[in-house]
Amino acid sequence: MRLLSGPGSIVRAAMVRAATILVVASLVSTCVCLADSHADLLRAHEAFHNALRDADSPALLRLLDDHFTWTHTDSQVQSKSDVVGTIRDGKLRYAELRTDQETFNEYAKAAVVTGHSTRRYADAAKPFELRYTLTFVKSGRDWKVAAYHTTIFTPGAGQPLQVRLGYPDTAKLLILNADDLAVTHSENIASFAALDQKLITSATVMVPCPWFTEVAAYAKTHPEADLGLHLTLTSEWQTFRWGPIASRALVPSLVGPDGYFYASSPDVVKHAKLDEVEMEIRAQIERAKSMGVEPSHLDAHMHSLYASPELFGVFLKVAHDYKLPIRGARNIKLFQAVLPLMARGDPVPDAIFSPGVDVPPSGWTDYYVNLINNLQPGVTEIFVHLAHDDAETQAVTVDHPNWGAAWRQREVEAVSSPAFRRALEDNLIILIGWRDIKKLL
Repeated sequence: MRLLSGPGSIVRAAMVRAATILVVASLVSTCVCLADSHADLLRAHEAFHNALRDADSPALLRLLDDHFTWTHTDSQVQSKSDVVGTIRDGKLRYAELRTDQETFNEYAKAAVVTGHSTRRYADAAKPFELRYTLTFVKSGRDWKVAAYHTTIFTPGAGQPLQVRLGYPDTAKLLILNADDLAVTHSENIASFAALDQKLITSATVMVPCPWFTEVAAYAKTHPEADLGLHLTLTSEWQTFRWGPIASRALVPSLVGPDGYFYASSPDVVKHAKLDEVEMEIRAQIERAKSMGVEPSHLDAHMHSLYASPELFGVFLKVAHDYKLPIRGARNIKLFQAVLPLMARGDPVPDAIFSPGVDVPPSGWTDYYVNLINNLQPGVTEIFVHLAHDDAETQAVTVDHPNWGAAWRQREVEAVSSPAFRRALEDNLIILIGWRDIKKLL
């Protein structure tokens, strides 16, 4: 090895040592900065989920970028103001929120975090799981949350509905639901009696109708009653009419020249504006809840909310917001058409039945008995319309024999008939309600 000697060599050696020290110092500084940046990202990730868990809207206001979006499993997108407002209003509350399996990928001015989360809503008995992708952007020295994408895992989503409910795949489960509660006093007393005698397992209520307060009183004294909402955008009778819960000035597209709902679903499709539809069905749900009716599920009077993909999209969004199952089936074209719009894991019964105009009056009970005798394994819903053939029902349904007074009286007689009850027993039918299905959500 050649030894350095002389003043010049000493100077060069000193310069090399100084340069080395500068490079090392620069590398150390860079590493410290990177470590600090990663630590900041970890803190921002933790702070975001803590703010969600604790419903801390001021913290979210600081953490979220102004262009923040949250995309949910059902493709619903919420902005920063939507999320903060939902939390501030108490509509999003978690009893539990944990994250794990995180992967951090940091870039110059952005970062992406993926992970798994287990959560339980404050009003829910069971937790749920989801995968999330969280996108951060650098704002000065701070990390801001720019986007959040969550995909809920539904345990057993691919299994038959009866299996998800805890029954073998050979089980025959049946929901017997009475529609149209609140339309008349006669409808109410017939349906209340059927609920009390366990002739039916659930019923759905028309909040805009005149006899709704009687249903609300019944619900308060019968908390075990499985009551859903028959969301109403139509008023079909000639001389007995109803209109929206929301102010008519706010939902003008939902009412005809007479100030009441339109008489048919095609009219709703033709005239209704989607934002007004959402306002009205939310108003009906909130009115029910304020009167003590906690709905087990949702369906739609005259199937008006299934009449177009756009209307169904609004319906589904609201149902998801309230975490309520909706009427559906796989055997009817009306419901088959909207199945692709539903989220994976949304509970959908296999079949649905109700007598049509092709069933002669003399064959009403035979229709139901044959239906039960031929019921297939899975979950089936039969929906009925119960009322007495009395002066009140006759006046309401004047000149409308289909679903009229005599029709509804036949329904009462059929579901209470010994032949129908015996068919249920002979075919080992398991009766369930919509509350059972709601537990899956």
